[in-house]
Amino acid sequence: MVNTIYQKSFNALTKRPFRLWGISLLGALLGNLAGIGFAGILAIGFAVSWALDVSLSMIFLKAYQTGEEPHTAALFQTFTKGRFLRVVGGMAWMALWIFLWGLIPIVGPVFACIRTYEYRFVPYILATRDEVKPTDALRVSKEETHGYKGQMFWADVIPVLFILAVTLVFSLLGAIPYLGVLFRLILALFTICYLLFLNLFYGIQHAAFYVEIQGMKAASDGFTPPQDTPAAPAADQPQPTPQVLPLAPAESSAAHPQSDSPAPASRPKFCPICGAPIQLDEKFCTGCGHRL
Repeated sequence: MVNTIYQKSFNALTKRPFRLWGISLLGALLGNLAGIGFAGILAIGFAVSWALDVSLSMIFLKAYQTGEEPHTAALFQTFTKGRFLRVVGGMAWMALWIFLWGLIPIVGPVFACIRTYEYRFVPYILATRDEVKPTDALRVSKEETHGYKGQMFWADVIPVLFILAVTLVFSLLGAIPYLGVLFRLILALFTICYLLFLNLFYGIQHAAFYVEIQGMKAASDGFTPPQDTPAAPAADQPQPTPQVLPLAPAESSAAHPQSDSPAPASRPKFCPICGAPIQLDEKFCTGCGHRL
């Protein structure tokens, strides 16, 4: 599934790469500025940062689903009345539980990492499913990510392993006399571009997992029996009365065969007693009086 997610994510990125990249950088910049500007009031800084994160998630989700060009105003779609408190409340509830799981001695970071992947769909649920309470979004996300956390983890780790491998190779090439300067310069440029585009790629990738898992879930919930093996009717459902068609004469005779009893013998032409000739309408022999 990871290969499919990567392929579809790159296809989505090729449609509007620069606009998406610019908006992702702007969202990250505004989030950092909010954290710095409200350093004295952590609650406000966290609230603004969470609202921007959910807005970015929705921008990436829409770009993956429709390929439409995003607009900068979409960064502030969660700052509307009624939406802001719902989004911030749900994100704060999620952050609180991840923090509490991380406090467990020794294994706390492991449990916090697991909960982070279980709650990966919380931003999408808060922004798209108004019927789900903010406190229930964690439970819904946990149910929907069940069985996919390992794939999402490796999808996040592979880009990190890639940059580590590239860094190692170019670092070794950088040790070459004279030409090493060129390789170190290439590595520096590659690292800068990689870091600038990493947030964009992760945003599209996370949206791809949400869309694909929702599609598979909907397909499994809406399963119908094949046409050639119809499902058995319910017991309380009235059965249709079969229509009886009139039989053709040939079919009628075949369906109602005549009795197997022997047909009556033909009337003799002569009396069996005296041998006198007999007429067809006579009941007694005119010669000997025998009853025919």
